[in-house]
Amino acid sequence: MKRFLMILMTLGIVIACEKSETSNQDADRERLAEMRQEILDLINAVPCENAEDWRPQALGSKACGGPQEYVPYPEAADESGELLDLIKEYTQLEAEYNKKYSAISDCMYVTSPTGVRCVDGKPEFFHMETTPSVVTE
Repeated sequence: MKRFLMILMTLGIVIACEKSETSNQDADRERLAEMRQEILDLINAVPCENAEDWRPQALGSKACGGPQEYVPYPEAADESGELLDLIKEYTQLEAEYNKKYSAISDCMYVTSPTGVRCVDGKPEFFHMETTPSVVTE
């Protein structure tokens, strides 16, 4: 009977620890989601009037390396660099999250856009074709 109670208590502790780990992971994931939304809201608040003021900026960290995505970064509007610091902090926190929780991802390489153009006051990425065209005579 004593042995049964010891096993039962040990099992209870293990289950409690697993639940605690899951709730911590959920809280960390929620914090990252809120940070990402804050970054996107700050970017969307800046009107795109001159494409030269914008550039692609890596955001986030995939579990196997590289950024999750690129966002248009309003370089000229972020004079203090606070938005860029927030983007870097988010990327670092996501890398730590991936390591802490042994996260997995698709490992697909996300290519950086060539640049940003302004369309109806909103930044939009564009990609230049990198393969040379074939000349036929």
